[in-house]
Amino acid sequence: MPGFPSRADWLFSLRSFAAAALALWIAFSLDLPRPYWAVGTVYIVSQTFTGALRAKALWRLIGTFCGGVFSVLAMPNLIDEPILFSLAVALWIGLCLAASLYDPTPRSYGFMLSGYTAALICFPMVDSPGTIFDTAIYRVIETSLGILCALLMHGILFPRPSAPRLLAATRAWLNDLARYAADSLTAPHDPVRFSSERRRIGRDGAALLALFQQARYEAPHRRAQLLWLPRLHERARALPTLLTAIGERVRTLAVLDPSAAAALRPLLADMADWMAQSIDVPAGPARTLSAHRMEGRLRDAEQLGIPAEPWAALVREGLLERLRELVEQWRECRLLTERLLAERPQEAAPTEPDRPPGHVDPLLVGLSGLAAGLALLLGCALWIGTGWAHGSSLAMMGAVALCIFGQLDDPAPALKKFITGSILAVAIAGLYQFAILPMIDGFPLLILALAPLYLVAGALIAQPAVMAQALAVAVTVPTVMSLQETYSASADFAAYLDGGFATVGGLILALAITRLVRSFGVAWRVHRLMAADRRDLASMAEGGAPADLRRILGVMLDRFEALAARLTAIDAQTVRLTELAELRAALNVLRLREGMAELPRSARAATEATLAAVAATARGRLPAPALLERLDAALQACLSARTRPARRATLALSGLRLALFPDAAPPAMRSGDAPQPEPARNLVA
Repeated sequence: MPGFPSRADWLFSLRSFAAAALALWIAFSLDLPRPYWAVGTVYIVSQTFTGALRAKALWRLIGTFCGGVFSVLAMPNLIDEPILFSLAVALWIGLCLAASLYDPTPRSYGFMLSGYTAALICFPMVDSPGTIFDTAIYRVIETSLGILCALLMHGILFPRPSAPRLLAATRAWLNDLARYAADSLTAPHDPVRFSSERRRIGRDGAALLALFQQARYEAPHRRAQLLWLPRLHERARALPTLLTAIGERVRTLAVLDPSAAAALRPLLADMADWMAQSIDVPAGPARTLSAHRMEGRLRDAEQLGIPAEPWAALVREGLLERLRELVEQWRECRLLTERLLAERPQEAAPTEPDRPPGHVDPLLVGLSGLAAGLALLLGCALWIGTGWAHGSSLAMMGAVALCIFGQLDDPAPALKKFITGSILAVAIAGLYQFAILPMIDGFPLLILALAPLYLVAGALIAQPAVMAQALAVAVTVPTVMSLQETYSASADFAAYLDGGFATVGGLILALAITRLVRSFGVAWRVHRLMAADRRDLASMAEGGAPADLRRILGVMLDRFEALAARLTAIDAQTVRLTELAELRAALNVLRLREGMAELPRSARAATEATLAAVAATARGRLPAPALLERLDAALQACLSARTRPARRATLALSGLRLALFPDAAPPAMRSGDAPQPEPARNLVA
């Protein structure tokens, strides 16, 4: 539910209205044909933080320019063929929207805007195609005017930088991660609570990366230093997966050998305290020594309470391996955090990250582009078939709405809110056009008359629950009443109703197409994510270059963050899934692939057979019990080999078994083949 706007919300609204008033005054002074485009641009690009504002402003300008170029090239050549022209614009919009969904950076906004700007420029000009070049130029000028005014108020006179917020959020995220790690190591296992907390950390990590993308557009003196954040994010976001693997081994060992598990509890408690406290320890010898002390505790624990039962001994050894990996990962996270937060960096920043796109669902991208193009084509069919005077607005608004909300899994709820705001905007525009504006003379009175509406709408834009409605009002009101420097006394009420109905009708058309093409719900999206994880696990098991396998792991981590962003506690109980199982399995597959060449022949053959079975099971071609049999056979073969590479493979195979079959009975293993601990320096994580 929306709350009453805060003081910061009202100040943001006041600055936005001042920028809109300035843009309107300049547009009137320059006698621009559509000054309301400048007003709408101010409210579209205005953001609470300067980085987000600059990013959106830059890519809105570039997108507007590209859409204008397409309009100038397409319309004169196709205007005599209405069907072909409609198909060309629909294809352009669909392709631009698809490109925006493949780009995880603010650049995606430029792709999206390139698409629907073509409709905004072309369709109002179908009766006068000879003026399309002038219209495109004016669109760029009016958009630039709105952007410059918004930048003046929010970015120059009253800046609110993103970098401090990013750094504070990073510190809070690491604190949460440390607390989660401490709880995972020592607290009683509560699957619902731990899963919920793990998903929250995933969501916050993804939000940090999005905030980083915005902060890159500001703070020149800290921009290079902020480049440490993507590296920190890549390291830290893998920790929940590692902690899940550790927790699984702790619980399994407690069942197999309670005394061995009890012997490790002091170590787990010590490590939990270290992680919880080290986040606030300043850089220096004290923190380095504490990490070395934890490594010494792990070495001491290797010789204590070794179980006699082979599987229990293997689980315990795997647990110590993962704990050692946790120490190394956390120490690296703390080092990267120092570099990120340092007031005076001592080391050169890394090169600009070239992060490839994360998980993208081709089906969802295709359906999004199809929906936007279909909305435009159906709107054009109604417009051309009926000869409706304002039918162009129907086609235009349908496509625009589906582009704006195209990144959502289900745009329908947001579209409903936007429709509500648009209906309210049409009513308010009529009130102004026929009751208020006729009594106004002069620019100051116009601004005074608009102030109550825009100050309230601007403050509500900062409220997520009503942002769609408030933004619809702020952008739609001046457009529907075609706000100009001189009021036309011959305003036609019928034309106003017709235009308003076409605007709202286009949004309703978008909603109908969304229900037909795009509304599948959380469960459908979650199942798509899980199916993609299984496909990637199969690809990793089938082999490939190590760099490709690590890229797949990164995509799977992106997918977990996408899953975390969609699942509430209720959804998690409704949708049956085993979180991180495929990701944990993929990590162990990577370990096996990297050490495969060093294995003895018999162990390598058994391991290859197991990986082939993993791929077949993930693709639905082999039942799970058959995979479990091959896993156990490979475990026995690697144990019998008694070489260091075979021992590492044994640990990876045990991790693979625990990830995919956590509730399976212990494998039958000969006690004589049980692994014996080696010094930590001989192990490779």
